[in-house]
Amino acid sequence: MRSDPLDRTVAAVAARVQWFLLTEDVPDRRGFLQAVAPSLKLVGVFVLIAVTALQRELRILGLLVLLAGLLAIASRIPARTFLSRLTGPPLIAAVVVAPQAILMDGPRLSVLWLSADGVGYVAMFIVRVAACVGFLSLLLLTTRFSALLSGLDRLRVPRIAVLLLAITYRFLLLFFAELERMVRARRSRTLADPDLRRTWRDSGNFVGTFLLRSLERGERVGRAARARGGTGGIPRRPTDRFNRADIAFGLVVVVAVVGVMTA
Repeated sequence: MRSDPLDRTVAAVAARVQWFLLTEDVPDRRGFLQAVAPSLKLVGVFVLIAVTALQRELRILGLLVLLAGLLAIASRIPARTFLSRLTGPPLIAAVVVAPQAILMDGPRLSVLWLSADGVGYVAMFIVRVAACVGFLSLLLLTTRFSALLSGLDRLRVPRIAVLLLAITYRFLLLFFAELERMVRARRSRTLADPDLRRTWRDSGNFVGTFLLRSLERGERVGRAARARGGTGGIPRRPTDRFNRADIAFGLVVVVAVVGVMTA
């Protein structure tokens, strides 16, 4: 059984996305954010993200990244899991905005004709993305998806939006699980390393077959859900009473917002 670059790339992407979507053990740990009500956690995290997006000082953005890291430690999130989610999007953002370090006007540094204003803009953009991703990762890592849907429902988010989010999440898991199964089947039928021309030809056939199978599997899942009444709505949970973790998280958000606004 051999594998070509297509197999390795597709398998790595499918495994990575499924790992990102499925957080099975962290929400069950006895941590700080795990004890916070999902609805309050949603509001607090999105307030922190909004404040981060509007912030224009690199020092404050660095403190917000530090706050995300401290919350991750208090929530007993493994460092490797949190850092792996925290580093990916900022690296992509760095590649996207890196040309601004040369193209922006302003005084030039002595290294590679870099603009001082451009370097500051790139650094601020990367740190802002890291802070936003850090807060969003805290929400996703410490809350099961069903609890997130229930929290959105309690916040009076339109039911159709919550249902669309639930269906999208379910189909993404189905999509990448089907992709992983097709890669495994393709590897089991490959006996020799194909040349580049054959790899490109097989890639086209692979993509077409994958799209057709995904559509068929999605239709079957939809029919099964309708047969069980699964698209009728989001099950309501009893209203949570505020506990000490909720009050502490609310205070953290308020102090962070006031500190950023007055800095």
